[in-house]
Amino acid sequence: MGIVKVTDLLVYGYHGCLKEESIIGSEYLINIKAWTNIQKAAKSDSLVDAVDYVLLSNIAKDEMKKRANLLENVVNRIVNKSLKVCPNIKKIKVCLAKLNPPTNSDAKSVSVSLTRKSK
Repeated sequence: MGIVKVTDLLVYGYHGCLKEESIIGSEYLINIKAWTNIQKAAKSDSLVDAVDYVLLSNIAKDEMKKRANLLENVVNRIVNKSLKVCPNIKKIKVCLAKLNPPTNSDAKSVSVSLTRKSK
């Protein structure tokens, strides 16, 4: 079993329960870990047999364009679409962090993570 990672994908989005968040927006960091059997891809040297990190990045960026109140909603959509589009994924973990959240504190970020196995 191997892992394909997308690390610290920086995107801009308009998520949150506060009206200002839907207008001003914020920066987000996305980290994705996809577990897969890498042996077939290692032998074939073909992207068809691999988990495409460009595709994972694009899925995450596309889902970030769809506004949501909660990070849980966005993370769930990224996980679901990744599992649907990438049949080679055995298990996936997505962590979505909002940078400089409006928490009335010095928190640099808040995050939500979701891990799910393929069916």
